[in-house]
Amino acid sequence: MELNYLRVFYEVACTGKFSESAKKLHISQSALSRSVSLLEESEGITLFERSKSGVTLTQKGQEIFRLCDQLFKKEKEIENLCRGVQEKCEGYMRFASSDHLINDFLPEPLLKFKRKHPGIVPSIRTGTPEEITDFLLRDECEFALMFAKINTPQIEFKKLHSEKMALVCHPELWRECRSSSNDKTLRKLISRYGYISSIDAKLGRRSSQVMLELFGEIPPIGFEVNSQESQKRFCLAREGAAYLARFMVKKEIENGELFEIPVESAHEFPLWLATAKGKQLSLASRTFLSDLFV
Repeated sequence: MELNYLRVFYEVACTGKFSESAKKLHISQSALSRSVSLLEESEGITLFERSKSGVTLTQKGQEIFRLCDQLFKKEKEIENLCRGVQEKCEGYMRFASSDHLINDFLPEPLLKFKRKHPGIVPSIRTGTPEEITDFLLRDECEFALMFAKINTPQIEFKKLHSEKMALVCHPELWRECRSSSNDKTLRKLISRYGYISSIDAKLGRRSSQVMLELFGEIPPIGFEVNSQESQKRFCLAREGAAYLARFMVKKEIENGELFEIPVESAHEFPLWLATAKGKQLSLASRTFLSDLFV
């Protein structure tokens, strides 16, 4: 089996497009297409289902892709090991994340990492999960940290750990709506001020299920805003209750700016590391990620 043909197949499988793969490999699209065809012909298999929008892997293609992924990652590990004495933890570390992770979760570990490795320049993009996925596919960042797992075949996800949620409101609202039980107080508060949610949360399967488990029904919405940082700001401005990652509101809860509403069982959501399939991370990125949860 010709190894170069496998490399071409692997690149096409990662990008899902012949044209994009040809650019990355610096060969003509016709040469790339011919390499894939020769591989299929020599082995008597069909690796891709072809369409105008691109290509998708057949079942056999998926099996071969998984093995190629292991093969070329090991090859890269050997290459890095051989040149390891020359590799330095410096330069740009490009990654993407959502605004609440950037604002409330990452500053402390990033600053600690910078003090340890002053030659590193973190370059951070923020956006929605869909925008972050595009950053990865366009090779504008090495990795992403996100709570949403987007179903995109060219992106692979690895669970890092889980973060607890907290239902919060302004302490004055809780005192104002105080009733004979926490449940009655919460219902009164929500009916009077509403729930601060993401846009169209009632239409999303996961978000609707979370609201049902919290309130027993879909609550009246007071505000809709996609930025979780903005949701926190509305809470601080006495505008209802919001369900946020606890790391976002930990300080505000501790200093009395926000009240954590008792709930029977707070949810935990996994934090995902997202990378483009076949992407080998730089030493800076690998070191930062290995230090992140130590």
